[in-house]
Amino acid sequence: MFDNIIGHTSVIEQMKKEISTNAFPPAVLLTGPLYTGKQTIALETARAITCSEKAHWNCKCESCRLNRVLSNPSILLLGSDLFIPEISTAKKLLERKKEAVSCFLFIRSVRKLLRRFDPVFTEENDTKYKKISALVNTVQDLLNDFDPEYLKSEDVIDIDLKKAEIILEHCRTIVRDYNFSSIPVDQIRKAVYWLRFSGYSSKKVIIIENAENMNDSSRNALLKILEEPPENTFFILLTSRPGEIIPTIKSRLRKYEFAGRTIAENKIVIEKIFREESAIFTDLKNYLNSSIPEIEIIKKAAKQFIFDLFDNAREEEGVGPEVRNILKAQYSQYFPEFLEELSRLSSELLGSGEFIDDSPGRLSLISYFGYLINESYKGFDLLNINHELLVESMFLELKKRI
Repeated sequence: MFDNIIGHTSVIEQMKKEISTNAFPPAVLLTGPLYTGKQTIALETARAITCSEKAHWNCKCESCRLNRVLSNPSILLLGSDLFIPEISTAKKLLERKKEAVSCFLFIRSVRKLLRRFDPVFTEENDTKYKKISALVNTVQDLLNDFDPEYLKSEDVIDIDLKKAEIILEHCRTIVRDYNFSSIPVDQIRKAVYWLRFSGYSSKKVIIIENAENMNDSSRNALLKILEEPPENTFFILLTSRPGEIIPTIKSRLRKYEFAGRTIAENKIVIEKIFREESAIFTDLKNYLNSSIPEIEIIKKAAKQFIFDLFDNAREEEGVGPEVRNILKAQYSQYFPEFLEELSRLSSELLGSGEFIDDSPGRLSLISYFGYLINESYKGFDLLNINHELLVESMFLELKKRI
């Protein structure tokens, strides 16, 4: 149990003891920065809870077998995630090492996306789902060819890498066109119905990622089921922003807090999980993003945003063409990375004594810049405001103060 978790020793030991003694609470909140392994911990917790044996790492029970390829119908996944960096990185591992373990990682990374479209949630008249339903079905079918359960050996195996590339491109389109935002109340209600009336197993688990991304209706629906949960049901909520979980929900959750991993722990994750030499990378986020070419384009656009902002010789009022390029739909999923890079660059400006000394008013400008970045993130993440509108508005607001 939890053999795949790197770091967080004391918290993991506590969770293991509680699960082993049937003392694990029915509703929990896993908090901590991004890339600390909260999702992996949640999935392993769900595996241990639904195991029909003693949840050993190599358990052969049917529930654990299904969990290894993330197809256990006793577990539901809701909410958004950064899907593509992990899928792309898993595909690259598959290219380097055509082994069963690589297939496991690839199939799990893809199913982390596909499970958001379980039949429990989807309806034929759902206009958002209609756009991507054919692609979801195609990816499901193609993914069967990578299922390690059907592989005879753990040595080098014959894998069609063209199919892996097709899966990756389809996943990119699914994420872009579905446009994950806040968790809709219909999904919460359908999950509750599933808890009460489906007959899959004696224990059921609902994992909600980025649980802060719920509107009032979704929060109320969740709160109601947390107040009177059915027997043998478990809720695992994940967030990197615990302050945005409303107190009435938070009061019904036991909190498990995970600190950011050390450089040494990140290196172990990169080497052990992704089979990659970690000499170049000391940060898991940078490692995963290295497989996404759009990230470099995003970073360059953020730098250009700063240049354009302080270029008084520019005649154009709004953002320039290089920044406008990343406002296309294909980059929308990477908008948080754009804002994060803007935040980093503005912090560098704040640390430049020459920049501040040259114009004391720039100190308040950088402070206002940080405020607008946070507001843009909330507008995009919580209110589903178009990222093009947010960027243009932020640029014009800052330009007024220069």
